[in-house]
Amino acid sequence: MNINIAANRTVDLALRALQLIFAIIVMGADGYAIHVYRGHTDYVHFVYGNFYAYAGVPDEWSFLLFCAGWTFLGVIFLFLTAGISFAEHALIGSISVLVEVVALLSWLAGFIAVAVNIGSNACPAEENHCRLLKAAIVFGALEWLLFMVTTIPTIKLVFNSTRRAKKTSTIEPTTPV
Repeated sequence: MNINIAANRTVDLALRALQLIFAIIVMGADGYAIHVYRGHTDYVHFVYGNFYAYAGVPDEWSFLLFCAGWTFLGVIFLFLTAGISFAEHALIGSISVLVEVVALLSWLAGFIAVAVNIGSNACPAEENHCRLLKAAIVFGALEWLLFMVTTIPTIKLVFNSTRRAKKTSTIEPTTPV
């Protein structure tokens, strides 16, 4: 049985709801990990002078939080445009494909960047942000998989839908056959 996910409204809404739930989970886990992270200040001595260098929250963590926020807004847009025929509204179809592809690529970059960041730094046992970020990485990877499942059928549906031809032809056949 070949099921078209993008055309089946119930399956599409269920996948969009999962994308929204996973984005909220990542937003909560990553946001709390950013909140509890303790930055540190290093006194750096150089030949030319001394200064204090502050090491704050890594940029990768903030990018994953951006991905969750972007997904939240994008999935709401995709919820609202779920029942629209792309053959009649080509602009909305193109924007839907753009939202799907940007979300797909940002989740791929986001969870890989945080995984590399956590994998390259040793986490002390007394800090909880590592466990929270590992959970955010797992849900980020699942979010990427969900977007893989929804992006490809959406692209096929938008690009395979044809515009309906107008039946207002002014040319009439005058010669009998």
